[in-house]
Amino acid sequence: MKKNEGRGYDAEFVHPQYRKRKRHISPMFLWVLVFAAAAVFFAVFWAMPMFPRKWSWYLLAVLTAVVVLSGILSAAAGNKNWFVKGLDLILALSLSCGSAILPYYTEKVSDLFNSVVGDQVKINLYVLSDMPDKELTEYRNDVFITTETVDQNNQKYALSQLTNMFTETDILPCGTAAEAAAALYDRRGDVLILSEAYESVLADTEGFENFSEETKIIYSFYRTIESPFGNKKKVKMTSEPFTVFFGGNDQEGELSLVGRTDVNMSVTVNPVSHQILIVSMPRDSYIPNPALGDMKDKLTHLGVQDIKNTLDGFGNCIGIDIENYVLVNFTTFRNIIDAVDGVDVDNPYAFTYTWDTDYHYDQGMIHLDGDSALYYVRERYNLPDGDFGRNMHQQLVMKALISKLMSPEVIVHFNDILGALDGTFLTNISGDSVYAFFKMQLEDNAEWNIVNYQVKGLTGMEECASAPGQSLSVVYPDEEQMAFIRQEVLKVISGEEIEQQEFGW
Repeated sequence: MKKNEGRGYDAEFVHPQYRKRKRHISPMFLWVLVFAAAAVFFAVFWAMPMFPRKWSWYLLAVLTAVVVLSGILSAAAGNKNWFVKGLDLILALSLSCGSAILPYYTEKVSDLFNSVVGDQVKINLYVLSDMPDKELTEYRNDVFITTETVDQNNQKYALSQLTNMFTETDILPCGTAAEAAAALYDRRGDVLILSEAYESVLADTEGFENFSEETKIIYSFYRTIESPFGNKKKVKMTSEPFTVFFGGNDQEGELSLVGRTDVNMSVTVNPVSHQILIVSMPRDSYIPNPALGDMKDKLTHLGVQDIKNTLDGFGNCIGIDIENYVLVNFTTFRNIIDAVDGVDVDNPYAFTYTWDTDYHYDQGMIHLDGDSALYYVRERYNLPDGDFGRNMHQQLVMKALISKLMSPEVIVHFNDILGALDGTFLTNISGDSVYAFFKMQLEDNAEWNIVNYQVKGLTGMEECASAPGQSLSVVYPDEEQMAFIRQEVLKVISGEEIEQQEFGW
């Protein structure tokens, strides 16, 4: 047996008290971490604006039970009881992650609503599609066509930008957008200056139905504007009746506060009586245009001035002031339907969508995902009542979507809904108002009485304020129906109970 040189003792016979001991993390130390993580999680949950107070008390009871049980197990466990220590570690980490995730989503919702106050108007320079491609600077000696009766602010902005680039610009002023487009088609001018919102107006005008295909854009200017209602509005959604205008267009991609609205729908909510009234009007409704001296115009064209003009015109029709809006397009619509795993609607009749694909819808209860819901609300040519039927379909889907968003099931889809909305809608409602409303709904879990009406009327041809000199197809809203709807809106606001009437379809 070898001796440890210079030590004077046998290395294999070291007294146990001098041997190096292995250190173990105490289960009670991990329990302290669980206790601290639970306290932080409860404090964070309490501060969240969307959760009812009673949920916080329920959470406190659950956390207390978990912490007490964990403490009992930790006190009874030895240092080598890896199961108890592993359980405590998982609990502490899970609660810590929850404390970080909740504020993250709160901030995400706030950013979602607070980032859409401002907006830009896109002003395009159009040339005929058969013109050769060249740089904008090569157009300095060409004739630029403008309008004198519409789109003035955007025209002036584009001309000022061109003057900065070219020093001088040869201008051919015309009256209306149609007259300016005719000057381009007749080659009396080379480049048409017009905001993109007026493309839809020209598409409704005889002779320019294919304007977007017969021209091409050589350059675009962006003029920054602010919401006509200023900063975000704090709407008292939990204590006072309110109305939100939902506008939508049939385009993909970017949204603007200036542009056509093919879907025109108001949702009046009384949070005390738990009633919701949905009213939609045809896009071609022939109504006064406030921005153009109350001369008659298509409802869809009112937004060419800005969203406030649409709200003023629509509000005048249903007898109330509307200051809250949500603007969406097909991108938003499809994404939000998919985010909630689709909606179920009771389809009144069978039909087939045949525009860019074939999709058949059976009569009765059907389930719609994002794409099928989009086709469902777009179709009008294969419906027995055309555009009125399309309005009905839009209301059916809106009603089904509201019902789903009002249910506790919305929490499961919360992350997907945020992703669907990100960058695909415009509104002037604050995130705090939305939080307060959903907090109320989660706390009460109330049943809502949802009534919906779509305005019908006769069709005809009329000159419109936004397209003077042209006869466009219009719908004359039924005055008897409009009078009835104005009464129903006031009933909801006053808290009087309403019921669905037959004329809704």
